[in-house]
Amino acid sequence: MNREHPQLQLAIDVLSTADALAVAEKVYPHFDIAEIGTPLIIEEGVAALEKVKSRFPEKRYLADLKIMDAGFIEASSAFRRGADLVTVLGAADDRTISQALEAVAKYGGRIMADLINVPDPLVRARRLEQLGVPVLCVHTAFDRQAPGVDPMSELSLVRPVVRCELAVAGGLKLENVGRAVEGGGDIVVVGGAIINHADPGCAAAEIMARIREARRE
Repeated sequence: MNREHPQLQLAIDVLSTADALAVAEKVYPHFDIAEIGTPLIIEEGVAALEKVKSRFPEKRYLADLKIMDAGFIEASSAFRRGADLVTVLGAADDRTISQALEAVAKYGGRIMADLINVPDPLVRARRLEQLGVPVLCVHTAFDRQAPGVDPMSELSLVRPVVRCELAVAGGLKLENVGRAVEGGGDIVVVGGAIINHADPGCAAAEIMARIREARRE
C-alpha cells in the first residue's frame, strides 16, 4: 500500500498521437503518470505510447489496454514499448490475470486491474490481490457517469479489504479529487476535467495541489 504518496494520472483520451503530445505539452509537468487511453491505442496502437514517452521520458506511462484475453501476449506488447503499467480488466479470467503477471516477470512493469462493471467488486478485489495484482482501479464507467455519480462508494467498500494500491477513476475533478485521496486512493485518475479545460496546465496544477493537500490531512 502506498497511501503516503498519492499520484496524479493524466488520462489522455484522444484520437491521435499529435493530440496526445499537445495535451502533454500543455499539462507538463503537472502529472505523475501519463495514461495513453484506449481510444488512442485503438486508433494508432501502442506505438503512440513510445512517441509520447520519447518527448517526456522522465514520466511514468500506463497503456490502457483493458486486456480481457491473451494476457501475456498483449501485456508484453505494451511493456516492450515502454509502458510502466498496463491495465487488465478485473472481470478477466484468473488465467488471463496470471499470464499478464508473467509478462511483468519477463519485462518488468506493473499490472493494474480495472474493476469497471465488475458485479461484485469486493469479492473480485480480494481475489485479484491474492493472484498478485499490485494495483486495482475502482472505476465508474464513462457511460454511467452523471451528476453525483462517482467511484467513491466503491472505493469505501474496497479500501478496507485490500492492502494493494488503489487507483480511482471516473468523473473526477477539482471538487472531488481530495475525497478520492482521503478515501484511500493512491492514484487519482483525471482526464476530461484537465484536457477539456480552457487552461489544462492550470487545471492540472490545481488538481495536483488539492491531492497533495488531502494527503496531509
